[in-house]
Amino acid sequence: MEVKNKIERIVVECLIILAEEEKIKSFEKPTSDTKIASQVDSMSLVALSVDIEEKYEEVFDKEIKVLNESEANFLLNFENVTSLVEYISKL
Repeated sequence: MEVKNKIERIVVECLIILAEEEKIKSFEKPTSDTKIASQVDSMSLVALSVDIEEKYEEVFDKEIKVLNESEANFLLNFENVTSLVEYISKL
């Protein structure tokens, strides 16, 4: 499986988990266009980032830092599933 496909699968799985925990309807069946940043508060964004980091390490045996607040406009990376997958694939 291509790396980006694996990353997208990780992001989608984590969104589904967050949907269950936080009752976010739009995350129950996420697609590549599913909006992220506009649907969550800062605590949910942190929880999502940590889940993604943990699953990424399990799959790729590499640590990453998804939530990079020192990067200007970091929230743009969380606009939707596609933008988040693109961002993570460059880490």
